[in-house]
Amino acid sequence: MIANHPSDEPEEIPDALVEDAATWFARMREVQADPARADAREVDFKRWLRADPRHLRAFEEAERLWDALEAPIAQAMEEEPGFVPSDRTRRTQAARFRPLHIALAACVLLVAGAGLTTYDDVLDRLRSDHMTAVGEQAPLVLEDGSRITLNSDTAVAIEIGPARRHVRLFRGEAWFEVSPDSGRPFVVETPQGKIQVTGTSFDVRLEAEAAIVSLAEGAVSLTAAAESAARSSLDLAPGQQARLSDSGVSAPTAFDMTAVTAWLRGQLVFYNTPLPQVVEELNRYRSGRIVVASGALESLRISGVFRTDSPDAALTVIADTLPIRVIRLTDYLVLLR
Repeated sequence: MIANHPSDEPEEIPDALVEDAATWFARMREVQADPARADAREVDFKRWLRADPRHLRAFEEAERLWDALEAPIAQAMEEEPGFVPSDRTRRTQAARFRPLHIALAACVLLVAGAGLTTYDDVLDRLRSDHMTAVGEQAPLVLEDGSRITLNSDTAVAIEIGPARRHVRLFRGEAWFEVSPDSGRPFVVETPQGKIQVTGTSFDVRLEAEAAIVSLAEGAVSLTAAAESAARSSLDLAPGQQARLSDSGVSAPTAFDMTAVTAWLRGQLVFYNTPLPQVVEELNRYRSGRIVVASGALESLRISGVFRTDSPDAALTVIADTLPIRVIRLTDYLVLLR
């Protein structure tokens, strides 16, 4: 692995200072819930910021940690029996949690269930025909001879009929090798749009708000779900990749076949990739979550090949190579500083 990072690294912020910043972060959120205390609190907060140039960086780290962990904790509060959420209730209860306390609370939740079971998790289990667990991959052979390989944490529903072949990809990533059949188009439907083929090989990967389609062989037609998009359809040629999103279909671009298909060989391939993007990919293959808790780390870049079945080993190599400190609150919650 080759790691690139700036030669002039900022001074590391002590844990005690981050804890102080976390306290101030919680206090300032209390101000949002109780504006009557705003003036005096603002004066004290600005005085604290001016006292040491590291204070602002520490505060930003506390804010980053909150952003990463606020959603799971908010969801946990809403799932409490008898809890009826309102905008003010959410603000008031959230303000009571210091960011470091949020991390500890998240640990308890993650240890108990290796991650929260969300509405989408339950829905996907009910509506899918095949679903892989985190870190699992599964090959499928359809009755028409087509093959689908499901990547980690992927859910699909499959319908093979006399007029068409239809696959709904609800989450995750899948590699398709479609048997030619001119009388029965093969359609892959995603939340952002659909991909139609007759016979070809391609990859579809769902991200937060987009479906990324990478074509290896044959031809595919992409159609966005949003009909009002500037570009609602596109035909891809081999070696091209495009994104389906709420804004339509992106322009086609070339892609690295080795990197896109690496997961089929049990590998993760990175070329000068920003650390947050690498961490996001590692999170796809492990239970729990790795959180980049320092903005100073975002400029770090990684090049290397790692195994999909050993994301923690990859994290160890990265930490040994880059100026990163790994804080394991539990096996399910790891902070990078």
